[in-house]
Amino acid sequence: MKHSLEKLVRCPEGELKFTDNQVQLLLGNIGNLDPVIRDDLVYTLFARGFLERAFTHEQEQTIINTFITKKKLFKDIAKPQNDNVFLRSFSALLGSVILETDQETEILTNEQRKQLFAWSIDYLLREKDYRGYVEGKGWAHSIAHGSDFLGAALSHPKFLKQEQSRVMQIIPTIFKTMDAPFVDDEEQCLAFAFYQGVKTDKIALSSFIELINQSDVARYQELQKDDLLSWHKLSTWLRLLQNWYFFFDATKDLQVILKEKITKYYTEMGYE
Repeated sequence: MKHSLEKLVRCPEGELKFTDNQVQLLLGNIGNLDPVIRDDLVYTLFARGFLERAFTHEQEQTIINTFITKKKLFKDIAKPQNDNVFLRSFSALLGSVILETDQETEILTNEQRKQLFAWSIDYLLREKDYRGYVEGKGWAHSIAHGSDFLGAALSHPKFLKQEQSRVMQIIPTIFKTMDAPFVDDEEQCLAFAFYQGVKTDKIALSSFIELINQSDVARYQELQKDDLLSWHKLSTWLRLLQNWYFFFDATKDLQVILKEKITKYYTEMGYE
């Protein structure tokens, strides 16, 4: 299997083609525990296949229908920490590729698109396994990959604005769920997804500012001297603020608010 996938990856741009059996092979190995197969081969081929329009129309529809009907995005999501996090998080990446392709050329029906938009939010609200790099198995990175999926949905011109209220639940939910500090740049992925939402007016600026204000208050209210996790959460919040400060360099009024929150952290921590 690995040899045949490696051969496909080496195909020059414009020459990549897939048999139906090869498409099934990709679909069956989205969550393969071998990081080379999962990351370097399967995901790469899905991305190239859609980007280069190397899949036939029928193959694209097979991938989309399988994504929706098999619901691998949520496989064992309610169970304790398990290896299916790789299946879920790389399904999220596939979801982002599908939505990005649909922005350029419509490949989804209205119902399929609506389903993927909803799932891009549901995934981050339901995922509990926040591991980044897992020794011997590679990147799980559920928050990062889920953020990519969310960002692809929020930047899509047909994203439903009425979903905004559920999007705003994501950051509070993540802070409530996290039980260890993030160490693999999850914050910048999450921050960028929300930046995409505000930039494309899928998230109202006023609602985003309200989220910032409420989250900032919550981080300090929950801070406890002997609770190390509460300090890790505050550090995570700082990194979100810092990322947003640079992402929103053209939105000066928002930058002022973000700078106030960042300065508050340094003041509270005794750096001034």
